[in-house]
Amino acid sequence: MKNNKFLFTAVAIMLFSTPSWADGQSAPINYDSLSFVEEPLAVEIGPATVSAKLLFDQSAQYDTTSDDDTYNTRINGDFSIQTQLPNSWRIKANYVSNYNRLADDEYTDNAALSISDEWGTLAGGNVTGSVYEKTRRQRGVGNAALSNDNFIGSLDQTGGFYSVRYNSYELSMTADKEGRAEAGVSFERPIGQSNYFTSARIRKGNASENSSINQDADSLGGAIVGEYSYGSFLLDGQIGYEHIDHENINNEDDHIFGSFGTQYKSGAYSFSIEGGLGRYNDDARRAASLGSRLDIARGTSLNFGINYTFSNDHDNTSALGSIRYEF
Repeated sequence: MKNNKFLFTAVAIMLFSTPSWADGQSAPINYDSLSFVEEPLAVEIGPATVSAKLLFDQSAQYDTTSDDDTYNTRINGDFSIQTQLPNSWRIKANYVSNYNRLADDEYTDNAALSISDEWGTLAGGNVTGSVYEKTRRQRGVGNAALSNDNFIGSLDQTGGFYSVRYNSYELSMTADKEGRAEAGVSFERPIGQSNYFTSARIRKGNASENSSINQDADSLGGAIVGEYSYGSFLLDGQIGYEHIDHENINNEDDHIFGSFGTQYKSGAYSFSIEGGLGRYNDDARRAASLGSRLDIARGTSLNFGINYTFSNDHDNTSALGSIRYEF
């Protein structure tokens, strides 16, 4: 426990001692697998700028577990209002909504309020996934969704977030009300005709905050990501390790995971392929995803995905196709 406290204290000192001419950015709070591509609609109202993005996705899916066809409607919205004060502070309120008809007509949302200037960005709200969003691998194209590609231990949704950029480096940190935390550092720079991105993050979480794991277990893990892109071609990979301490059953587990992926875009066509391997509690885990996207017109696209996962001696394959419109 003392080592854990020392580790996160050292990271916090590193984050907040960054020079004052660094550039601040907002906290990303859209954690859904449906990513926005189009730029938002924006309008000025008095001293503020109001922007909005909406995404509608109607899909058909076949799943080998249920051996049945399902049809789902999903709607995502991203709304914000921001302004700049006379002292150069930028104030932004952001709200992200997600509707999933097949999840018992589930409606979820995230909200955040942030202040940013040359010292960076300070935000509060449902921001504890923001470090992961800034340091993660690229999401797959279309309806590709790779499973088992992150830590098992998670944070509570509500907390605080801080990030600061200095040239090609960005440092970020988040913590929830239970004292769990995650910190990350990333580097991105174009060199010649290529672009390079690398990141590292550490997380102190708990498995009880993970909706797919019903366990009370503290965790401490780290992961590194590397990415290379050249024109419309992208290649990236991740490797991570996590130590999990079960409080009630006096047992400890190691979680090891790694993944890789590649993407390519040619005209209106985009493709991705991903794969992952891992081991948790002596259980081998495997995952693979294929994704594609065809841009029909501005904001309108056809999206496809085949996702395979193997865990707990059980495998499942799903095929998903959808028509998507966003503006």
